[in-house]
Amino acid sequence: MFPFINSKLHQSSLLIFTLLTLVISGCSTIPNNDSQILIKQTPQQRITQLQQLQQWKIKGKIAFIEKKSRNSATLSWQVNENQNTQLLNLTSYLGINVLQLDSSDNNHKIQVDGKTYRGRDLENLIYSITGLTLPTKALTFWLKGIPYQENDKISYQETTQLPLTLSSYYNNELWQVSYANYQQISGYSLATKFSIKKDDLLIKIVVNNWAIANK
Repeated sequence: MFPFINSKLHQSSLLIFTLLTLVISGCSTIPNNDSQILIKQTPQQRITQLQQLQQWKIKGKIAFIEKKSRNSATLSWQVNENQNTQLLNLTSYLGINVLQLDSSDNNHKIQVDGKTYRGRDLENLIYSITGLTLPTKALTFWLKGIPYQENDKISYQETTQLPLTLSSYYNNELWQVSYANYQQISGYSLATKFSIKKDDLLIKIVVNNWAIANK
């Protein structure tokens, strides 16, 4: 049985989420452009620069891989760190909206299968509805290739000095992030391929489009 949806909450969502199952290789839609990165920065200069990037949006694909399941969806995620708001949408390959998140000042509203759920602890809310562990708060930093907390450890590519891996004990669990396919976007060097692993869970994200704002 598909693991994402808590059957006690809404069994009908099982059918919708099965539509998300795709071949994981379908996420690899962006050619490797690492060689195009020309920005010369030290790791600390890059972190300082990206800490100022407060408004951004990504579109792409996300895949969740576990021992007995592989599931993926189209991803749209818009974050405004200045205003503490975010919009997250997961859509099946048939164009069916299967999860919609609207957050403002830590008040979170999630719509799944025509039902609305609200809460202030986003990660627990997502897990209680879908059974999915998604470190949303930390991901807003990790996707930029910068640490969420002081003890996060980042390894860097020798030639480009861009992040290669990040390790974090987030919520007392070890998360490991791998970065690939960097692109230069409005003066920022940003990865477009991510592998985020914890225990038996592997999350893969491929970004087809980064949209950023400086104010």
